[in-house]
Amino acid sequence: MGDREALFAEVEEATPRLRRYARALCVTAGSIAADDLVQSAIDKAAAAIRNHGLRRGGPGVARICAYHALTSAAREELAALEGAKLSARQPAIAQGLASLPFEERAAILLVALEGFSYADAAEIIGARRETLVARVMRARAALSTLDIRPPAPSDGQRRAGGHLRLVK
Repeated sequence: MGDREALFAEVEEATPRLRRYARALCVTAGSIAADDLVQSAIDKAAAAIRNHGLRRGGPGVARICAYHALTSAAREELAALEGAKLSARQPAIAQGLASLPFEERAAILLVALEGFSYADAAEIIGARRETLVARVMRARAALSTLDIRPPAPSDGQRRAGGHLRLVK
């Protein structure tokens, strides 16, 4: 497999994760807007590969390019929706994410949901590592105030224990 094919495969493998990230990032815009952003990001990453603007530079280079394209497009697309509120029926975590400024929401999602290192997440967002760490800390602080509890079990369902057990 050549470099270009490997890069295309990397973007293809990242597509489900890009979609998950886009849906969480675009919590106020909806799933259709998120899917449109994913398609745009994939197109931009593919164009970078085709035009030789993206070369195999290490594991994840095409994935980082796709996430960067998605985050940049979302930043522009969602600027008009900043501060939009979700319905009260939405889960508390969705409401909490929607209440975060875009840059903090992107930072926490890249690190906590997508598992990027601080350095890679900073590259995706286009910020210094220290700036990204500060955004993640602010987002974590804001989300830690949420009252998130698992739903109460309905009758007939057994509730899992509140502790871990070692099973041999």
